[in-house]
Amino acid sequence: MTRRRRPASRRVVPRPVVPFLIAAVVVAIAVVATAGQSFHDDVSDPNDTKGLLDVQRVRLAHEGGTEVTVITFAKWSASKIWDRGNAYVFIDTEGGESPEYFVLVRSTGSDLRASLWRERGGRRDRYLRRVKARRKSPDGVSVTVPIKSLKFGPHRTSYLWWATTTFTGDTCRRTCVDRAPNAGGVEQWRPGMSPTPTSSPSAGS
Repeated sequence: MTRRRRPASRRVVPRPVVPFLIAAVVVAIAVVATAGQSFHDDVSDPNDTKGLLDVQRVRLAHEGGTEVTVITFAKWSASKIWDRGNAYVFIDTEGGESPEYFVLVRSTGSDLRASLWRERGGRRDRYLRRVKARRKSPDGVSVTVPIKSLKFGPHRTSYLWWATTTFTGDTCRRTCVDRAPNAGGVEQWRPGMSPTPTSSPSAGS
């Protein structure tokens, strides 16, 4: 049975406190969720943002671990988004007004690096660890999210996640921001906590 919830208002891009981010790239915007998202692993997004990092689809895979893949409409390289673009995966583990964690994907110029951060409200976001990032195609990036190592609120059996990209360039002088889904978050069971289907009794019982 599909569960739906109505997420609260959420900021989709962290404050510009990460030391290696350029202030013009990181912007703080608020999104008011108008509809909840159901449990599923694939989110499609329309071609609605300029720049190289317009999101087309986001996939979540949880076989052998939790991996989020962000696919864009355009093909790009690490050198093309260096000091211009970043990708984020936000995770809400407590059901509050803001996400508790986010994964940041940035370019070093020749490669992509991903790191896990703790969102701390009005205080400086805290770096936690590096996480694995890899490219399976020239139009996307996949990152490993260590869900099992995150802290959850009491009795939380699921979490919300969403992805965001930012890009600054000739066609995005004021920073293009794309979010998938456009509002709210996708609700996903925590590892090992999805409901077990109840088998129906046999005809002869």
